[in-house]
This record gives sequence, C-alpha cells and structure tokens, in this order.
Amino acid sequence: MKDPIGAFDAIRDNFILYIKTAFGTRFPSIETEREALLREPRVMCQEPWIEPLPVYQKSGKTILSLTSEDLPGLNEQEIIYFKSLVSCGLFKDYELHAHQAEMLKKTLDYKNCIVTAGTGSGKTESFLLPLFAYLSRESSRWEAPGTPNPRVNSWWNDAQWQNSCIGDNKRIQQTYRIPQRGHEKREAAVRALIIYPMNALVEDQLTRLRKALDSDDARKWCQNNRQGNKIYFGRYNSSTPVPGHEFTKPGNPDKNRIVKLTKSLKEMDNAAKDAEKHAQETGKDDARFYFPRLDGSEMRSRWDMQDSRLTS
Repeated sequence: MKDPIGAFDAIRDNFILYIKTAFGTRFPSIETEREALLREPRVMCQEPWIEPLPVYQKSGKTILSLTSEDLPGLNEQEIIYFKSLVSCGLFKDYELHAHQAEMLKKTLDYKNCIVTAGTGSGKTESFLLPLFAYLSRESSRWEAPGTPNPRVNSWWNDAQWQNSCIGDNKRIQQTYRIPQRGHEKREAAVRALIIYPMNALVEDQLTRLRKALDSDDARKWCQNNRQGNKIYFGRYNSSTPVPGHEFTKPGNPDKNRIVKLTKSLKEMDNAAKDAEKHAQETGKDDARFYFPRLDGSEMRSRWDMQDSRLTS
C-alpha cells in the first residue's frame, strides 16, 4: 500500500538533516531550537492534506466488449468504427466505470444527461465517448475532400508567397492566407461546443483531444476509414490568434494583422517541431501533445474557424 504520510515525513526529515549537516553549529541548544522551529507548520512546509477518493462502481465492460445494446442507434459497422476511433488515443481498453457506460447508452438513446462525480472519475470520457460515437456514425457519410492547396500547411513559412501577398507592391492578392479547410466538400455544421470556466482546464482538455484526434494513429484512422476527412477541433479564446477583423474593408486585407498571424503560426510551428524532435530523441510522446500540429486536425486561427464556423 502506498504511504503518502510516510513519504511526506521522510522528505521533510531528509531536508532537515541536510540543513543540519550543511549549516551546522557547535551549539546543541541552537541545533535543538532550529530543528523544533523547522518542524513547525508553515515554516519549512505545510502538513499534507489528504483527499480520500471513492472507488467508483465498475460496469464490467471495456470499450472492445461493448455491444449494440450498449450503443443504441449504431449499426454493426458503426460500432466497429467507434471502437477503433476511440482506441486511437481517447480511451485505452480498460474497464469502464458504471456512470461512463450509462452516460454513453443514455446519450445515444437521445436522453439529455448530466454527470456529476469527483476527481478522477472519468467525467471527460463520460461526455466525449458519446460525442465520438455520434461522429463515428455521421462521418461515415462524409463526401471525400478535394485536393488541398500545396501551401495550405506552410504558407506562413513561404517568404516568396508572403512577399507577393502582403508586400509593398501596391497589388495585394486576396489569397494571402490559404484557408485551412477550403478543399473540403462535406456538409458544414458544429457538432459540439465545450465550454470551460478556466483556461487551465481548456489546456488540459486540448492535450486530451490532440491525443484522441490528432495522434499518428488518429491520422491513419481518418485516412483509411474517412477518405482523408479529419475530425476538427479548436480552442477559441484569448489565446487564439488573431483578434480583430481580417479585412479593413471588403477586398482589402489588414496587413498588420496578417503579419501578426504569420508570426504566431511560425512560433506555433517551431514549437511543434521541437516537441516532435524531443519525442523522437527520448521516445516519449507526451510532449508533442502540449503543442498544436499545424498540419492536422486542430484549427489554427480565429479566421480559419470563422471560415469554417459551421463545420465540425
């Protein structure tokens, strides 16, 4: 059994021992008084607070063992799609909590649901699993996208392209920015809107969504099962570049804001590449999911989201 109180005591005692060794005196009374003072709460450390967590009831089922009874409204092929999509990064094949399985079943049965549970209870999966089930069903009917512009995922690093589009040559091309999703043909719609009270929660959830929808496995799934269609997601808050209107007036792009967007995308792109390099060198993939990959499923800017404001 893990012993958090014992671990705390051991760490505290080792720090006190270090202080006594590195900064010892030849006066026993001073040593005794100092150690007593260091053991007082809020002097060197605070006494630990322990939060007991309940053991949540299990459903007895894993993702791979779910049946049509657990997933109402999905046919056999859609169930296969759902299980394979979820396994790309959202949910490992461990046993579902009872409230997760119940939420999934009732939501697919068109019930309005609220889930309330403590820390570590899997609330995120409780609302994301039904969403992924709906997406698995609907996305099977999406029309294959067209061929994207070859610069769509690199225009911000293309100096020649930028100079021709926003340079001082009096002629500003209207195609200075290549829309992220201009090549798609599927029907536009917002599939889900997730609202959080704090940006810190948004960052945590973005990491989860990147693993689920923009990992290497998820990209392969979309390519092999959805004709190259992607399931897009994006963060729309004060951290999303770039605020303000794209045009000063119809036909006249705002060059200052274009420059800001270009700079932001370059910084994001470089951070993603550094994270990718770190992952390859260390064999640890987690770092890459802290940054958006600009050639994938994550929406890059406010303007791209506004272009696709009616798209998933």
